Amino acid sequence: MKFAIAATSISILFLMISCEKSPELSLQTTTTTTQTSSSGIINNVIPTSQEIYDAFVRLALKNSNNTQTMTIRKWATSKTQIKVYWDGVRTTALFTALDKVIADMNSLNKYSKLVRTEVVAQADIIINRVDVATHNAKYAGFQVTNTTVQGNTFTQWNNTEIIKSVIWLSPSTPANVQNGVLRHELTHALGLGHIENTKSIMVAVMSGINYDFNNYSVLDQRVLQILADARVKQGMTEVNISTVIKEYAAK
Repeated sequence: MKFAIAATSISILFLMISCEKSPELSLQTTTTTTQTSSSGIINNVIPTSQEIYDAFVRLALKNSNNTQTMTIRKWATSKTQIKVYWDGVRTTALFTALDKVIADMNSLNKYSKLVRTEVVAQADIIINRVDVATHNAKYAGFQVTNTTVQGNTFTQWNNTEIIKSVIWLSPSTPANVQNGVLRHELTHALGLGHIENTKSIMVAVMSGINYDFNNYSVLDQRVLQILADARVKQGMTEVNISTVIKEYAAK
């Protein structure tokens, strides 16, 4: 069996997002900027069918720098629950945001439901909100190496099946952005990368857009629905699933 770990990270001065892959892949870095939204204009924009198709291919079948074609990597649809454990500093606001992200994800996936757990040994996804040194001391296999970032997601898979994710969140992230960082990182934990389309929370450059961090855009909803479909299996390529993508893109 082959195990691999991929990592994505996010920072705020520009809201810089970088991706670091395991040795079998390449080291990549991208930067991005962001602002918050009160009206959710971007979220409500209806994407074209071609946008939905292209977005899924970009997010699920390409690496974050769009330099390498990949196969589908996702949690097994036979896994009915994906358990999320919050480690480190907790706040009521962040727990409310986490519950909202989980509810949004679950509404788009009828097979695998995210649930919170208070037992770390049961966790599939661990969210650790502490300083970098404390995180690195506790999670030796999931090291944050860029101390300027505000979040980092490490996704571990066996072949193409995701088996564990560890998310580090900086406790110094500004309150008006932390919900966006949390939603972005949890979306990485499902198996998605980055995109250039500004209608997505996974956008590479977020300056000048108006994205409501408390909800998914219509584009992101369609992408997550496609990824969750039982016909879209680990290891598949665009050729294998183009019909399924077109089906959702036409809705």
